[in-house]
Amino acid sequence: MTTTHNPPAVVMKAFTWAYQELGLTANEAAVMLGISEVAMHETALVGFEVETPESELQLAFIRLYHLLYALLDGDTDLMVDWFTRTNPHLNVIPKTVCHNLPGIEYVNDYLESIQGNKEITEVSYITAHPPEVETELVSR
Repeated sequence: MTTTHNPPAVVMKAFTWAYQELGLTANEAAVMLGISEVAMHETALVGFEVETPESELQLAFIRLYHLLYALLDGDTDLMVDWFTRTNPHLNVIPKTVCHNLPGIEYVNDYLESIQGNKEITEVSYITAHPPEVETELVSR
């Protein structure tokens, strides 16, 4: 299997889309990348060089976004809700552990583990809502 590299600007655009869709601010995204908000704005159009820690982290976060998107059928409200509430299976709020690569990979591993078992990925398995709230969300 060969690895292809996406242009840094494309990765940056996808990362920006992902963090904004999940309700993060530019400052929170910059902290996640280990850079200042000023540096974040300076690289917004060009991105980071391939194989840098920042690029690797961006790709992992984009993966997290795509896994959530697939599991929740693209429902942004449910995605933000899942990302910002305590998850009983992870024993954390996903947003709080996504401040570095190991944290993002921890969440990705969980999402990948349930992705293959789509029949058990009802909202109750991936959100922290009580069942009666989940039913209301799903029936929209």
